[in-house]
Amino acid sequence: MSMRNVSTLIILLCLVTGGAVQAQRGYTRAQYNMLDEARTLMEAGQWSDAYRIYKRLAGVDTSFAEPWYGLGMCEVNMPDKRQLAAGRFEIAARHGSVEGLFQLALARHRQERFDEEIALLEQYRSKAGREMANAEVERVAAIARQAKALTSDPVRLRIRNLGANVNSAQHDYCPLVTADGSTLHFTSRRPGSLGGYRDASGQYYEDIYTSQRTDDRWSRAMNAGAPVSSTMQDATVGLSPDGNEMIIYRASDDKPDGDLFITRRAQGAWSEPERMTERINSKAHEPSATISPDGTEIYFSSTREGGFGGRDLYRIRRLPDGQWSLPLNLGPTINTAFDEDAPFLHSDGTMLFFSSNGHNTMGGFDIFKSALLDADMNVWGTPENLGYPLNTVNDDIYFNLSADGITGYFSSERAGGLGGQDIYEVVFPATQVDYLMVRGVVTNANDEPLKARIVLTDKKTEEVVGIFNSNPRTGRYIMTVRPDREYHLRVTSEGQAPWEHDLFAADADMTGELLLDVPMASTEKTAVTVPQP
Repeated sequence: MSMRNVSTLIILLCLVTGGAVQAQRGYTRAQYNMLDEARTLMEAGQWSDAYRIYKRLAGVDTSFAEPWYGLGMCEVNMPDKRQLAAGRFEIAARHGSVEGLFQLALARHRQERFDEEIALLEQYRSKAGREMANAEVERVAAIARQAKALTSDPVRLRIRNLGANVNSAQHDYCPLVTADGSTLHFTSRRPGSLGGYRDASGQYYEDIYTSQRTDDRWSRAMNAGAPVSSTMQDATVGLSPDGNEMIIYRASDDKPDGDLFITRRAQGAWSEPERMTERINSKAHEPSATISPDGTEIYFSSTREGGFGGRDLYRIRRLPDGQWSLPLNLGPTINTAFDEDAPFLHSDGTMLFFSSNGHNTMGGFDIFKSALLDADMNVWGTPENLGYPLNTVNDDIYFNLSADGITGYFSSERAGGLGGQDIYEVVFPATQVDYLMVRGVVTNANDEPLKARIVLTDKKTEEVVGIFNSNPRTGRYIMTVRPDREYHLRVTSEGQAPWEHDLFAADADMTGELLLDVPMASTEKTAVTVPQP
């Protein structure tokens, strides 16, 4: 498994000759057998083994396109050798490989040489016997035009690599950051995995690592150890707002598609991961998930039948009896015929961030955001590409955002990194969510946490704009409001007198959040207005 199917595996086209019918000179019977073996290995995704054979064969007849094409295809899927692939495809195309021409166009895209890419695609379109249909060639050309447009109009923001204390020379990805910004959990393929095993591409199995932040520095990442990491593939997926529940992905040789598990933290230790509900886990592939702020919803990605194609995003809800609902596909506004993955529902409970290689991407996975317009009707706003340089021609994925909407974390493979995918921090000049977060704790007269129901009403229209629930164990709640509007809250809990409150949503301290505790001991209606700036 390669990064839980996140890295795009380029389709193997015309493996025998890369699209050209040629005779090879000087080949012995043994070398013909080696060529057959390399083809078989590449078809099976055994990139490292196929690479070694193609490398030995490339010099036997340097005008024979297939070994050069095979080398390039292997190198595209070997992170430490990807930069070499363009040169291999150049040679293959020069010696008549039609599909080598197409792969060279894709290589030029990764080099951000978009005009050359478009010209190569036009050449490819004119070739007889090509494998790609016109629609796919045009799609690739459209991505090139989108990439050219976005790179010429960069978004103002600040991006920094989290550095050698967090990132390694191998793939590091899927950052999960606690709400207070102090703890980072992420997935890594660095040496030192608990089992010490490697996959078909030569990468170490995934393990989960943790780093702590002090001031502006992250501590040296440490393997989270058992029970979170194991001898299997273990990867970070989602984190509850309080940081005490983590969804992880776990796969093994006998279950390569893996399942999602949940582990809970108590007294400084993680519990043994439990397989999540069958409403999520299926015979298909479910690699990613996110938990809603109140814990009553889970959004996840899946390749199950009935979707729009590739990986789709789904939602399940906790029912009144405690069971989970059937999965609801988020629909054609969010999902495409390609892949949508890595959902992250912001703490406002409304803004969904995800990655897609099917919307108006500039190459590979790009990060998008969409607002939930009507939860009951499953209506979403048109996904918005977050732009360059957050998004690049490579995979940019696993985005999550702080409560104030200013600081985000994501995974990307880009120039200047330490190797493979690295984890980056992005700081936006303004919030990415047009909401304020209201948080607090609901307690009784003895200052004990309560399970409560919070009804939020717009005072002007008298319409109910949201119903929220506090955590029965901690009493904590989170909800979102529009800035500069007046609201009325009514809080009820079994055995308690109702608590009511008038709120003017002004962010006087520019923190992006308002703190409001709910003492259920109060029996009188209060009217407290947060001072305007």
